[in-house]
Amino acid sequence: MKILALACVGLIQISSALAGQPSQQDRILHKVINAYQLQPLTVQPLTMGAKEQLGQMLFFDPIMGGPKNTACATCHVRSKGSVDGLPMAVGIGSSGVGEQRLESSGAFVIPRNVLPFFDRGKDDFTALFWDGRVQLGPDGRFESPLGELLPDGFENLLAVAATLPQVEPDEMLGRSLRRGGEQQSTYHADLVDNSVDPDDFKQRTLNVYSNLIKRLVGDANANTPAKARYQELFHAAYPEANAYTITQVGNALSAYISLAFQLSPAPWDRYVKGDVSALSEQQKQGAMIFFGKGRCAVCHAGNEFSDFKYHGLALPQLDVGRHGGYLDYGRAKATGVAADRFQFRTPPLRNVTRTGPWGHNGLFNSVEEAINHHFNPIPLMYAAQKNRPREAAIAGRLLISRSPILAEISPMSASEVGALVSFLQSLESETVLSTKEALPASVPSGMNQFILE
Repeated sequence: MKILALACVGLIQISSALAGQPSQQDRILHKVINAYQLQPLTVQPLTMGAKEQLGQMLFFDPIMGGPKNTACATCHVRSKGSVDGLPMAVGIGSSGVGEQRLESSGAFVIPRNVLPFFDRGKDDFTALFWDGRVQLGPDGRFESPLGELLPDGFENLLAVAATLPQVEPDEMLGRSLRRGGEQQSTYHADLVDNSVDPDDFKQRTLNVYSNLIKRLVGDANANTPAKARYQELFHAAYPEANAYTITQVGNALSAYISLAFQLSPAPWDRYVKGDVSALSEQQKQGAMIFFGKGRCAVCHAGNEFSDFKYHGLALPQLDVGRHGGYLDYGRAKATGVAADRFQFRTPPLRNVTRTGPWGHNGLFNSVEEAINHHFNPIPLMYAAQKNRPREAAIAGRLLISRSPILAEISPMSASEVGALVSFLQSLESETVLSTKEALPASVPSGMNQFILE
């Protein structure tokens, strides 16, 4: 009789949800929503104006890279969830997108997983990149690796961040002759003057900023069809400007990215507004775990599901390191604080199920694997050490850096992990701007190979 009674309760809850009436689980979840002060996603009224059109061209045009074989669109592909689908990005010296970029023997691997662009133009984002090297400071100023040398005129954090890939040697800039840039596909060409020390980041960056503007718009004595077209686009976007600078490039890229990758509300947002039929029963169970037993919302908070702070997951380092052999110090490289080693910014979770592989080095091949590692890092760490002595040598340091928040998570069953993944699928939604509207017909340089859906 007790089993029958429980079955009847379950049927009543399911039928209530189907009928649009809140079940006991719905009532509990809405108490949680109120406690966390969650709000449904709002859509900003953005349109494709002159600044966005300029940003669109800059986003897809390989003229932005030193060797002219990379663009923003190289790694941020709409059909791949605004990422490239690779564990780690592939920069200069390659061609194509996604797995095609692994086929070039002269390609340079960027030892970080590509971060998505979804909603990056919103004020919720107070830190960008895995290590937060571009962030909103306590006084409201933009902080970046350039420090006090950051040019004035950037409109938002995204505009600052959008001008950094162009100055990274292996990402878009290319290398100097003395650092292995003899191949045309890896040389930075005219973007770095011979008088500039290529190892001096600040000097190099400011030099690239100046030379990139010359490459784009030039002057009346050195005109080309591409420069003439960019002069028209810059003038339309900034009709009052007497001269153009890198800040206008960043602001235009930010305007386009904010428009092209802004998300529409997801099923979760409809549920928050009161539509109890917007989520399946499994998704509701997953939400209960997310905000309860799983303690996910401690770090994955707010409308974008991130606290924009830094935490350690004890994620194996693998054989490629951003900061020397086998090491990626994460946040510590941006702050210079030893206690920040191996910490990375909390990833936002909207559309997270579409943006794999996951983790700062792309180690997770599934969302389930990422969740399991949060409450038990040992299996993945052990597997990584089998053929990597260096990995075993730093395992203790990685475990010490593991966030104490994770110690409070109870182990989960496979069904609970499945429910949690199902909940994350309720955060999926499409961009407000359609792919047809987001893609240009061509770019001024005529190099159209990255205009892909």
